[in-house]
Amino acid sequence: MIELLLEPAKFFARKKDESPRPWIAYLYVLAATALGMLASQLAERNLPANLGFSGAAEWAIYAVGTLLTSLIVWGILGFLIHLLTGLGARAFEIAGWAFAPAVVTSLVAVAVAAVFPIQGDIPPMPEDPAELRDWMNTYRSVLQSSLFYQANRVLGLLGSLWSAALLYLGTKTFAEKRAALVTGIYLAVTLGLFLLGLIRGWA
Repeated sequence: MIELLLEPAKFFARKKDESPRPWIAYLYVLAATALGMLASQLAERNLPANLGFSGAAEWAIYAVGTLLTSLIVWGILGFLIHLLTGLGARAFEIAGWAFAPAVVTSLVAVAVAAVFPIQGDIPPMPEDPAELRDWMNTYRSVLQSSLFYQANRVLGLLGSLWSAALLYLGTKTFAEKRAALVTGIYLAVTLGLFLLGLIRGWA
């Protein structure tokens, strides 16, 4: 992982002579997803108990959700790369490698969550559906004004830009003429989601 992050050109050149092992690369996606979800749960530990995972059943849901989310995200990105390059299994391997920066930024997010948990006056979730909308607005306001939320958003953007660089170098190694197209689409979606998050936060 160190070589992938710090010397990606060397890493990809070495991998060019090896057979693709997409499921090994998928572990980056799984680790990044698990750490990201853990950071969120850790950040919300001081909020009402019914907002977090406090029992075995809830943690089982967390584990299944982590697995499914990581597989879906990996599958979408890998399929997109394959669709544009025809690289097959190598496309899914590149998609997995692109998540290595997210492992780093998610580890930082866990540290931020541990030191700066979200604080806010949020009452227990109401049972009356008529009161649920106001409660959700209060909950969202507390989350979006927290240091963790702001830091996590910046970390996410930095990680995505770092991932774009790896995605470009990886695709260029195996399908040079398609690298710019793949990376451009990835950046367009990433920046679009980031701007959408900003707009929703201001709304």
